[in-house]
Amino acid sequence: MRPGGRNLFLLVASALLLILPPAYLLVAERRSAASGPVEILVDYLKAAYARDFRQAYRLISSEDRRLKDEKTYVRERGTFDGFTLEVGNKLAGWIQATPIEEKTIGERAHIKLKLKLPDANKLSGPLLDWDEERLNALSTKEQRALLQKLDQWSMEGRIPVIEGEQDFDLVKESGGWRLFLNWAAGIRLSFEARVNDALPLEVSWDQREFISRQDELFNVRLRIKNLSNREVFMKSLHRVEPKDMTEYLDLVECGLLLPTKLLPREEQEYSSTYLVRGDLPDGTKQIAVTYEFTNVP
Repeated sequence: MRPGGRNLFLLVASALLLILPPAYLLVAERRSAASGPVEILVDYLKAAYARDFRQAYRLISSEDRRLKDEKTYVRERGTFDGFTLEVGNKLAGWIQATPIEEKTIGERAHIKLKLKLPDANKLSGPLLDWDEERLNALSTKEQRALLQKLDQWSMEGRIPVIEGEQDFDLVKESGGWRLFLNWAAGIRLSFEARVNDALPLEVSWDQREFISRQDELFNVRLRIKNLSNREVFMKSLHRVEPKDMTEYLDLVECGLLLPTKLLPREEQEYSSTYLVRGDLPDGTKQIAVTYEFTNVP
């Protein structure tokens, strides 16, 4: 697996094709501007679950999109492609969601869904630990066999599921209903690196500043280059400021948790996945994270 591979089981997105009461039965087709908020919500969740974040971005409100362009949004989350995306869509076909609350006032809508979806984490074993490179490298015969196995498990009721409820807000624009994520009220996070003088390293960030909502995953990528003609053995510590915010920023996945070795002149890319916890104290606006690199004797 690539460092910090994009694991589907890390998703917090809820659904792709939702199985709803008759009034809400939907097909996977392009929505018109006249589509209602539930239909647009389904399309957004479908794209998000499948990690098709380019499509998901198009269904986000213009107010949010002014704060974050498509390239940034996609880069923060990582997008599945190829057969891995097909597997995600396969699982999504078995998701169930029922609207348990729907309030529409003028150009604003609030929808609460009861969700039941495949637990992709528990399926990670037969799905090659969601290693995108390995999944996409399977032969056509192997891919077909894997999809057939999932179909069989579904018919036998062997697909593990997780259940929960989630609220969503939407706004009506000229192009139709769009998800309102309220990024303006999000937490601003910044990242920097400090390298011990004894280490001949060059550290560069793919992106250093983020705006994230609570309970929303985002990815941080950095490249580290050994500038010397000798092997380097290093480790990194993550410092969070203010310090009392450390417990509210979860490090979900990190390619630098263990000491790392770089060969002479070698350059490697690493990825970390973070989540700002939902119980973050009110009024928190900014968190700074520093990666401190030190030599391992």
